[in-house]
Amino acid sequence: MYLAHWNLREEPFQNVTDSRFAYLSDQHQEGLARLIYLAKGRKLGGALIGPYGVGKSMVLEMLAQNVAAIPNTRFVRFDVPPGGAVGLARQVFWSLETGRSFEDVASVLETVRGLIANPKSGFQHTVLAIDEAQLIRESDSLDFLHLLTNFRITGRTDQPDSPAFTLILAGHEQLAALIAREAALRQRLSMIWHLEPLNERQTIEYVELRMRAAGGDIWVFEEDALAEVAVASGGIPRMINNMCDVALMMGFAMKATKISRAIVMQAIEEVRQPIGITSAGAPEGDAK
Repeated sequence: MYLAHWNLREEPFQNVTDSRFAYLSDQHQEGLARLIYLAKGRKLGGALIGPYGVGKSMVLEMLAQNVAAIPNTRFVRFDVPPGGAVGLARQVFWSLETGRSFEDVASVLETVRGLIANPKSGFQHTVLAIDEAQLIRESDSLDFLHLLTNFRITGRTDQPDSPAFTLILAGHEQLAALIAREAALRQRLSMIWHLEPLNERQTIEYVELRMRAAGGDIWVFEEDALAEVAVASGGIPRMINNMCDVALMMGFAMKATKISRAIVMQAIEEVRQPIGITSAGAPEGDAK
């Protein structure tokens, strides 16, 4: 809608994990470097923890690109599925593309064991990244992951004996409490990295990077407007995206040449508007 007005090739503030729009702060870069170390070193596992929308999924996307360059290593990523241990086992089973039938958790473990033991199966060390891991509730699911980390690749001339899986758990702060409660799981995670929201300087750099990546003018947002975005968003990239996207739409509607503090304040109010309330101020079901 507003692309031509702001001379953009594409929308700069979509909430998608597109590495072209990746802004990695110092702490994001260090978290990524640590995860790459786990993958290259074939460690048992690690965790990436932070608030909703802080950039965990983007870090996992960047990790996937780096793992693609590691010999004899593959990357598998998915969100925690419903169905407890059975759902989790089914997701792992399908991701390994076994081409076999699924019966129960025990059969999945036995199939994986067979793949790892058979040099002709082509099984590669697998970095298993599970997003939204704070949603894991059942002890059976944790037991399943525990057993996966027990598997080892042995007796191959092209690979030294090493863990078959590197487990990466990513999730909200609730994941930290889950890990703390599960001593066996905690022992298998050699690194736990916490992502924090962006500060004001980083928020400004984030907005400018995304505008530049979309082909636009990085000075469209005035300085005091960006300061308001930094405060109102709490430094959460997802919230920054929402506020800046609405601000660009409002600026287009007003035929503005810059995004001023006043426009940003209106955008913030729009983003914060309670669900179910229309722009006319009436509940959606009552709007005429």
